[in-house]
Amino acid sequence: MRDALTAVLRETCGLLVPLVCPCGAEGRLLCADCAALLASTPVRVDAACDALQLVSAARVREGPVGEPVGVDHSSLLPVHALGEYAGSLQDLVLAWKNGGRAHLVPAISRGLAPAVEAVADGDEAMLVPVPSRLSARLRRGEDHTALLAATLSRRTGLPFERLTARTGEGQKGRSARQRRTRHLYPAPRALARTRRDRAPVILVDDVVTTGATLRSCVEGLAGIGVDVKGAVVLAAARMPAPRTIP
Repeated sequence: MRDALTAVLRETCGLLVPLVCPCGAEGRLLCADCAALLASTPVRVDAACDALQLVSAARVREGPVGEPVGVDHSSLLPVHALGEYAGSLQDLVLAWKNGGRAHLVPAISRGLAPAVEAVADGDEAMLVPVPSRLSARLRRGEDHTALLAATLSRRTGLPFERLTARTGEGQKGRSARQRRTRHLYPAPRALARTRRDRAPVILVDDVVTTGATLRSCVEGLAGIGVDVKGAVVLAAARMPAPRTIP
């Protein structure tokens, strides 16, 4: 009886508001394939983010005079994503951040919750959304990353606090070099609760490209004494190359 009533309500609502998934599939606001995509196991993507790479060691050729033959890198912080920013996942990201599809947030938060818990690793970390430019928030009519961070807070039990800060230019349309030079300037009283509790931070964002935005957050927060444990994002512009076993 309940299933029949649900079906009738869905059909009735579909007459008033077309039920179309961001991928284009009709009949549901979120089709089964896209729901499964948002339920994917989060993976670490920081190795593919150029701006997050730090030189950890230099390799030299053995001999009387050591000659450098390469360097080893380590990541500034772990970053977890549900997948690559392409195909249906890209459609979902754009529908969520620019298309007013706030109903996607619960499904996104369910998918990212395990990543948040992995980064927190038992600590009472603070969830902090990467701040958007004011013009972007006004255009969208909401702060989409803050909404996601608040939903993740309810799902994981970790506290949530907004970051008040001035940011550099948006990343869209900028070159790779320009993306690596973005800066974030926290307000004088930014993250008052986080600083009072001396809590580490987990950053929440929509897409990571080079990692420049996350790096600017890490550096800006370090300037006010706040440590960043890691970040979770919905999608990554590049995925790490699969490791091969020799």
